Amino acid sequence: MSDPDRCSAAHVDDPTPCVGPRDAVTILDGHANAAAGCEHHGARMLASIDGARVEPGTVVGAATRVLAAADTIRPFCWYENAPRTGPGQLSHAENRDRQT
Repeated sequence: MSDPDRCSAAHVDDPTPCVGPRDAVTILDGHANAAAGCEHHGARMLASIDGARVEPGTVVGAATRVLAAADTIRPFCWYENAPRTGPGQLSHAENRDRQT
């Protein structure tokens, strides 16, 4: 069940509040399912779904900021006690650093 006080991109287990307009960006998964989101949850969702992409929403420049933020966010980052050892559990930036 979705929370009417949070954007569509906010994962039900993510306890953080929305930041800014709830339709700042649109996140699409690999099957073209779409979720409107604030920049905060949009970045978290983008970081957590393989093959996802971001499209502009109502806030100019938000998609670029979400893309940059998602690069440094670990997938499902709200699971703070999850082991983080494999490439699929690390951020894109962490994986790049491991390769250099």
